[in-house]
Amino acid sequence: MPILRKREIENLEQLSGEELQAFLDSLPARQDTISDLLDFVEDELFDHECNHSLQYSMRFMMENGLDFGKLTNWLNNNGGYCDCKAMEQIAPIWRRKFGDE
Repeated sequence: MPILRKREIENLEQLSGEELQAFLDSLPARQDTISDLLDFVEDELFDHECNHSLQYSMRFMMENGLDFGKLTNWLNNNGGYCDCKAMEQIAPIWRRKFGDE
């Protein structure tokens, strides 16, 4: 039986203090940058359908000079395999924790 790896985003709501700071320090971009990325993707998906890629996430990363490899890997590891999955799997937890709802 395969071992299922828990996504790090799933633990976010329980973190506080030093654990939360360690999580933030381990991110591939700053907290506000990830919030901005999620906002950008949400705005794009409001006007356009997801093509099941990270098209809008990649555009945001390129326009903001972000580390594409690290951020894409982090999104994928947390269920954000495409823009709509990032909004479904990551954004709700992220926004509940950081008040971006």
